[in-house]
Amino acid sequence: MKLLVTGGAGLLGSEFVRAAHQRDGWDVEAPSRTEMDITDASACARVVAAASPDWVIHCAGFTKVDPAESEPDEVMRVNRDGSANVARAAVAAGAGIAHISTDYVFDGSKGQPYLPEDPVSPLGAYARSKVAAEESVLSAVRAGRTPSLIVRTGWLYGHGRRDFVDLVLDRTLAGDPLRIVDDQWGRPTWTRNVVRAVLDLIEAGARGVVNVSDGGTATWHTFATAIVEAAGLGQLPQAVSSRDYGAPADRPLYTVLDLAATEGELGREMMPWREALRVYLDERSSA
Repeated sequence: MKLLVTGGAGLLGSEFVRAAHQRDGWDVEAPSRTEMDITDASACARVVAAASPDWVIHCAGFTKVDPAESEPDEVMRVNRDGSANVARAAVAAGAGIAHISTDYVFDGSKGQPYLPEDPVSPLGAYARSKVAAEESVLSAVRAGRTPSLIVRTGWLYGHGRRDFVDLVLDRTLAGDPLRIVDDQWGRPTWTRNVVRAVLDLIEAGARGVVNVSDGGTATWHTFATAIVEAAGLGQLPQAVSSRDYGAPADRPLYTVLDLAATEGELGREMMPWREALRVYLDERSSA
């Protein structure tokens, strides 16, 4: 199996590259942004055709939720138009595409875990761009009858790039007070578990929209507290509401993804987030 990974230097993309290298019979290419700017349709077509992958894993994108509010045209250009370019290139090369999306496609009003088939209802510029990206990918693959996965995930941390775990640990070690929202619910998720699940789903022949995250639920404050406690640090974060925190972009208060269909396809349960966090922090401390 040969993969081409966009965004291969990022938090999730770098984990796909590592995992593919470690699997017997798998090969992977991860072109840099200079080599393959996803907003350049001709570059996408040229690079994907030359690589001739079995699957394209599309991780690249505009991921900064708050800055997206002041750059709505740019976030659409990168996430919607760039995703369309990558998907069309995959179709032309005869490759499948796994497009990484987000739990932020939902507005959080459901109040119970979101199914893959639930209607989307995005809040904010970033979320709207990710819905548009999903639609552009699905349009491209329908035209070419290409196998595809739309992978919804969120609350990611892992090796490869600074993330929420790094922020919490660095601020706590520095003695800086932390104010963390305690009214947004989701599933903290280790990138390694996402990648393992997606690669296994590809091997199993899964198609369509899939939810992939670790098991269990938390608020950002619960997650931050678990990080601090697991690291043996004393200064716990202060819980605040989303309104009091005052981030520029609206965020959904509940984006827990229903994992039943994914776990059924995989034949296993996803790792509970507290267990995943413990293993990840143990690896960090022993590195």
